[in-house]
Amino acid sequence: MIQPINTYLRPTDTLEDAARVMLETRFDVLPVGDEQGRLVGVFSRSSLYRMILEKLPSHTSIEGFVKTDAVTTPLERLDHITFEELERVIQNSRVGSSIIIDRDRRIIGVLTKSKVVNALVESKNDLREQLEAILQTDAWEPAPRREYAARFQEKTQGKSDHLATYQWEHILTRDKAMKQLIISAQKAARRDTSVLLRGESGTGKELFAHAIHNASKRSAGPFVTINCASVPEHLLEAEFFGYENGAFTGADRSGRMGKLELAHGGTLFLDEIGDMALHLQAKLLRVIEGKEFYRVGGTKPIHADIRIISATNAPLEEMIAQKAFREDLYYRLHVMTLSIPPLRARANDILLVANAFIKQLNPVLETSVTGIEESVQKVLYQYEWPGNIRQLRNVIERALILAENGKISFADLPEELLGRATVLHGKTIVQAAEKTEIERALRETHGNKVKAARLLGMSRSVLYEKLKKFNL
Repeated sequence: MIQPINTYLRPTDTLEDAARVMLETRFDVLPVGDEQGRLVGVFSRSSLYRMILEKLPSHTSIEGFVKTDAVTTPLERLDHITFEELERVIQNSRVGSSIIIDRDRRIIGVLTKSKVVNALVESKNDLREQLEAILQTDAWEPAPRREYAARFQEKTQGKSDHLATYQWEHILTRDKAMKQLIISAQKAARRDTSVLLRGESGTGKELFAHAIHNASKRSAGPFVTINCASVPEHLLEAEFFGYENGAFTGADRSGRMGKLELAHGGTLFLDEIGDMALHLQAKLLRVIEGKEFYRVGGTKPIHADIRIISATNAPLEEMIAQKAFREDLYYRLHVMTLSIPPLRARANDILLVANAFIKQLNPVLETSVTGIEESVQKVLYQYEWPGNIRQLRNVIERALILAENGKISFADLPEELLGRATVLHGKTIVQAAEKTEIERALRETHGNKVKAARLLGMSRSVLYEKLKKFNL
């Protein structure tokens, strides 16, 4: 049975247990403790992938895959530690994480390299205000951790947790049209007008929204996001405007601030604006024009000093013709419209972004991939990428997991890319991928064909046939 997510893993836990906890917590590294909660090691995402790729049964114990040389940081040290010391702690860890422990080596939380780097580069507050974000234990926290977090909450009470993450330098491109688009976005950022971001899903609309806010005169203010497609329609009004005590059944007794109120003095990013209900569109329009609103169930007007950035991949003009989107709201939102091209329209960016993902994901996945084979580069370049940047990232992440080191080969590509097979040196891409996978299995097993067949999930006779076919 899976351990509850408010605890750590134990060496006797199974592959299924670890996979479920990792899926629920989204951690790349999980601490492993004994029955008393004392740290014995860590179980990482790469260990999980290794167990899966070895086709081990789901009930297999993780004990043989626990890394015992975990880097630790005493809880009391966090009161005095500097960013530089924190970075050195993470650099000394092979898994890119440090486990927070108390004086009895009981597990308190996890510090990760990505969190520390983000805090170093993007922090707008001091270390005390960032530690709450760095400690990745919101979903499961023993009592000492809760007490420690409470001390930080007292210091940061009343300060915004809504920060824009990305800057212009995070938008990578060699494409002339994209560079011109960035220049236009930079000009729009300096003004306080509404911006409408248009483009297919996965093109990077949210990156532009973050960068515009960070380059604006509102950069010190909050950056609040609401996805109009992800919030149920009956809750969307309360999400936008907040509500007063007793406004509806199940409402918090103390009431609640809405996104508009939280964004005061900053930017409100309305993602998937095309999915907003018509009656809410009318209310949003009144807020834009009148600069004030009422909470649900409230009678006191609340002033709204906000800049609105919206995004959509919906055909708004068609929706206006079908009376599914208000024309007057449309003209209020698209004072400045930026249409982000799909990845297939800027093919020169594919390898640039792919290599950036390799550099970014290597330390997270504990891999050491150095690049992409030239023949694979051609496949990436020719593919149409219907999922755009988001799909490219998923493909690279999968490839890193399978390759682990060296260069990404055909064997590391998913079916949607290999399925568009073309001829390469007399073989289809699928055949080239199969040959590469067999060569890798033989290298990993030092030429032992029995072990290689087992690793590949095929019989020895089938392996021998393929070795003859590929002249291996």
